[in-house]
Amino acid sequence: MEPEVPRPKVLQMVVKIQWTVDNLRTLGAGSMYHLAYRPCEISYDVLVDINSGKIGPGTRAEVIFIGGQRPVKVADVVIENIIASKGFRRFDFRIVRTLPGVEKCTGYTNIGILCLYSPPQ
Repeated sequence: MEPEVPRPKVLQMVVKIQWTVDNLRTLGAGSMYHLAYRPCEISYDVLVDINSGKIGPGTRAEVIFIGGQRPVKVADVVIENIIASKGFRRFDFRIVRTLPGVEKCTGYTNIGILCLYSPPQ
């Protein structure tokens, strides 16, 4: 039996409002968008990686919608820029693909953190 290969950490950016999901899907692949989070909404390990430069241009991420009955992955994206200020972190990203809303996201647990790494599967 082959040893299990650990799945790489995936940055998850969570949204609560259907309007944001609709915007992402309307814009579609290749378009730019941004999401901003207060530092208290970002997990500590993600903040550390932002500050050290481990998360930056080229980082792959996924957008998760939690405003429905269950968490749903709505888009795969690539970070283009991160703007850090005292009050927020703004993630500018390019949409790689959008999903129709049927791909259930089993990796997200609603703990009040909106920008975090997906837990190992």
